[in-house]
Amino acid sequence: MDVEAKYDEVADEYDRWVGAALVDPTFVDLVGEVAGQQVCAVACGPGREARYLAGAGATVTGVDLSENLLAIARRHDEVEPLGISYLSGDAHTLEGLATGSFDGMVCYMALMDIPSLDSALQSVARILRPGGWFVFTITHPCFKTPATGELIDHTNKSVRRTVGRYFAEGYWDGPGQHRGALPLGAYHRTLSTYVNALTGAHLVIEQMREPPRDDGPVWQEVPQLLYVRCHLGART
Repeated sequence: MDVEAKYDEVADEYDRWVGAALVDPTFVDLVGEVAGQQVCAVACGPGREARYLAGAGATVTGVDLSENLLAIARRHDEVEPLGISYLSGDAHTLEGLATGSFDGMVCYMALMDIPSLDSALQSVARILRPGGWFVFTITHPCFKTPATGELIDHTNKSVRRTVGRYFAEGYWDGPGQHRGALPLGAYHRTLSTYVNALTGAHLVIEQMREPPRDDGPVWQEVPQLLYVRCHLGART
């Protein structure tokens, strides 16, 4: 089963789970001012980040492989028209988008679902203008590995994250929440693999964020998500 089919099957459940509006202060802060910019939302799903960017004054193109998720995104835009262009496309190639045509790009909670990280990042770099920015968010590769759990210490009432198989890169279908809204599986990669792939695509890291979260005591101890802002550097 390919990625498109997986998300097509759960599109309505996924949209209900994530909600119509993007609420993520860390992401918003990293993106910064976008008014007047051309911005692409890669693997945009039902369009939450695309709607945020358009509401902040950007001209937005959203791209996703799932036709059902794109249909939901377009329905949201009909309710509150923001002039977003939604295109069916593969993040590996971003075919049909012109080279050097965007000031900025985002990929929110999707890079870990894309089979070829190198291909996706090379495509991001291709359609960015020189110096253009790229912000992405992923499940933290150090604390969301193919073998994880939570250890409860009843003595001091604390919760600790346990991590295993960190070096076992590749597709895995480990346990997770909200199974009705998410397809099984993702692609685990080490932190160094992400950094090296960015470097290979000439995407220079500017900032990384690892904020604590309120959705479970363990995520006050270790980060659940990793946020990264890059810019397209010069090719040597």
